[in-house]
Amino acid sequence: MKWASLPVFALVLSLSPCDRAVSQTAPAPRGQIRERVNENVMFLMGGQPGATFNQLANDISTVVTGNDLRVLSVEGGAAVQNVEDVLFLRNIDMALTTQEAMNYLKATGELGPHLEQQLTYIAPLFPNPLQILARGGARSIRDLAGKKVSFNNKGSATAQFVPKLFKDLGVDVQEFFMPQADALEKMRRGEIDATICSCPAPVPAFAGVKPEWGLRFVSVPYEGAIRARYLLGSIGNDDYPTLVPKEEPVDTISASTVLISFNWQKGTVRYQRTAKFVEAFFSKIDDFHKPPRSPLWKSVNVAASIPGWTRFAAAEEWLKNWRAGQIKGDEAEFRRFLSQAAPRATEQTEQLFREFLLWKSKQ
Repeated sequence: MKWASLPVFALVLSLSPCDRAVSQTAPAPRGQIRERVNENVMFLMGGQPGATFNQLANDISTVVTGNDLRVLSVEGGAAVQNVEDVLFLRNIDMALTTQEAMNYLKATGELGPHLEQQLTYIAPLFPNPLQILARGGARSIRDLAGKKVSFNNKGSATAQFVPKLFKDLGVDVQEFFMPQADALEKMRRGEIDATICSCPAPVPAFAGVKPEWGLRFVSVPYEGAIRARYLLGSIGNDDYPTLVPKEEPVDTISASTVLISFNWQKGTVRYQRTAKFVEAFFSKIDDFHKPPRSPLWKSVNVAASIPGWTRFAAAEEWLKNWRAGQIKGDEAEFRRFLSQAAPRATEQTEQLFREFLLWKSKQ
């Protein structure tokens, strides 16, 4: 039995020092692997399958994820529900919602007092035109009086706010609530008359509608109390080439999409992780303009502010530093221009520079 072990012993002696070191290396403990995998992971709540929020969250996940950051897009939320999830659902770091949902929940106190101290925004994103897709020849929202209308799934901004808008306009309808794909199928079978989404265009489910289905977008007037809560909006051929004729955009109203986060305290792990996301998101914003990302990203101004709400501290600091760099670059460019122009007094130069910055901001 002693000699039977000699071949194995000889094999070990024949290995090079490097090979013997590798063969003796123990696998990393499970705890270390678990810590490494979870260290830089963030969860972003998007929307229902087929919803624009879902597509946009996937874009963010794809562009921002890198060697030291992993962003996972989560399906299932909608504007109102997503705010609640950021505040209370374990492991959800960020979400897409709407400004009207944020203002509504702050005003009602449904999620507790001082919501503006717990919830922050990273950046405003896109306009959310009110998109009403109807059958049966309807052309205006008022043509839907007495009809069966789906207001998206419950928990969405559409379900929460648009029924009141109908009432404000004096349009009484039979209300239903379901995902867009289900609503479109019921419209094709003649079971309901319209489906609505207050969300960025194009809505993926709407983009697949064929002209022969006989559906069209209806207009929404910008009047009365609506002016205090919404902006002007439109739905055009660029959004839906097969549903909206060129040179014939559909007039509607619009809200806005916002990327939000919990107001983590500085120095905490969650704050540092979110700050790392901010750096990646803002510095890669031009990458969102390239195919196959949604064309909506080309309209985003991450530096815009939202009245009544506080931007996440790391995002505010990033933008402050970016603006300072922009001003230095503008000032250098302006000085080069002045060096080739007629001499001016110091006061005139400073006033002209302010006018230059104002002009550039409008371009």
